[in-house]
Amino acid sequence: MSHWNTLSQPIEAKLNIRRSRFIAWIAPAADAAEAARLVQERSQQFADATHNCYAWITGWDRENTHYNDAGEPAGTAGKPIFNALMSAGLTNVVAVVTRYYGGVKLGVRGLIAAYFESTQEALKDARTTPAIPMARIWVKCDYGESESVEGFVLSLGGSVVDKVFHEQVETTFCLPESQLLALRENLDGRRHQGGLLYRLEE
Repeated sequence: MSHWNTLSQPIEAKLNIRRSRFIAWIAPAADAAEAARLVQERSQQFADATHNCYAWITGWDRENTHYNDAGEPAGTAGKPIFNALMSAGLTNVVAVVTRYYGGVKLGVRGLIAAYFESTQEALKDARTTPAIPMARIWVKCDYGESESVEGFVLSLGGSVVDKVFHEQVETTFCLPESQLLALRENLDGRRHQGGLLYRLEE
């Protein structure tokens, strides 16, 4: 079984390379869905930037990977960011490198070097922790029960991934796989109150 590290908190680094400004931001992400959401949020935060290029790696064996050049020439941005994450031995992590073009073209080699270097610069301040297998579970329950369920999941080391309010509250949680049994027993015990449903997500 492979063992990798993940970040314990987000990190950021800023570099100026031939008049272009690069902002590398790297954060922990429990799975690909969370990584995609973080990319979207970061891209919206820097919507005025020339490019918001990104890469992520998730999975216990780093089996889920994705990267995107976001308008830069093919292979010059997303892949270098991805390579920097891979070489650092990380999983469950997402990186977004924002670029503000400064008027000087860097060329293919220059872009590859700039995106790789920006990601590596941020990784210098990385605080890591061993990655553990995570699971995702969807829970639908009444409003009066929702806060209690969420509190229990948080006590197990889980987090809220998504929450939707309809006639009932639908919440998607992420938590360590080792805590799934405890959560399922807790949820099964609440079912007598009626209206509570849950399912494991892929």
